[in-house]
Amino acid sequence: MAVYTNLSKSDINELLSFFGLSKLRNFQGASAGIENTTYFLTLVDGLQLVLTLFESITRDELPFYITLTHGLNAAGMPVPCPLQKLDGFSIHEILDKPALLFPLVQGSHLDQPNLEEINQMGSTLAKIHLQCLALSYKHANPHGLKWMQQTLMFVESTLLRGDKKLIEQQIQVRSKLESLKLPRAVIHADLFRDNVLFRDGEVVGVVDFYGAGTDCLILDIAIAVNDWCLNAEGLVDEEKRIVFLRAYERERKLGAVERIHLLEALQLAATCFWLSRLKGQIRARQGSNQATKNPDSCKKLLLQHMRQQRATNEF
Repeated sequence: MAVYTNLSKSDINELLSFFGLSKLRNFQGASAGIENTTYFLTLVDGLQLVLTLFESITRDELPFYITLTHGLNAAGMPVPCPLQKLDGFSIHEILDKPALLFPLVQGSHLDQPNLEEINQMGSTLAKIHLQCLALSYKHANPHGLKWMQQTLMFVESTLLRGDKKLIEQQIQVRSKLESLKLPRAVIHADLFRDNVLFRDGEVVGVVDFYGAGTDCLILDIAIAVNDWCLNAEGLVDEEKRIVFLRAYERERKLGAVERIHLLEALQLAATCFWLSRLKGQIRARQGSNQATKNPDSCKKLLLQHMRQQRATNEF
């Protein structure tokens, strides 16, 4: 969440009128985030909302994400879904950009989750996966095999030869995982700490499903582990990983094939975000105003998982 498009009070009041809501008292732009513009709104009647303007996602892409969040919310998941306008639709355009309006979830992001909070996250992810399996939604993962191949081509001129080889190896892993009979459903695909809200030790909000798509469930687990289970050095902590996976498996047991390939999924997850951040750095140098994150932390995780893979194979 961040601000790339500046709105005035009158811009927002015009938007609110389409929802039949009261006038704006005050608003504040979010400071964090990478892709979208986000504002926190407080209306004169005290209602608090979150306004998201989409800087790269098109209007035609949004209905899937709206359907997904409504389905998960209706199933009792802590997933906020967008409000509807008086015409029954959720999508509005403001300054020629699609926008959605959400109720504000009262909670906070965790910088350093403790073991109980990691336990809560593992359980919550499993419950979301069970609902996604039941809902049977289908949507191509925007960061699948083709995206990896195209992104490598985009960044390869900036890579060391050894780094290019590492990524090429992981593209082969991605191809391999896609050929296996692994449980698949729509996954969040970006379940970092900054996309989850906690209150009083409980998960109260899972947000930002805009990278969601159909993929193997262990990839979603791996993405979460690679962010929620880190130690002070930025590596996956074994105790935290075990707590996360045990909590997950209390709700949904992993299959034998999933267990075998989980370590490969951890490598693949690290590689995808390494690639994404490398691309972000190049685009920033080309003049993009979108925020960037350090790709080196993802490479560090990949190397950790590869060392563990070699040790497992030798054993």
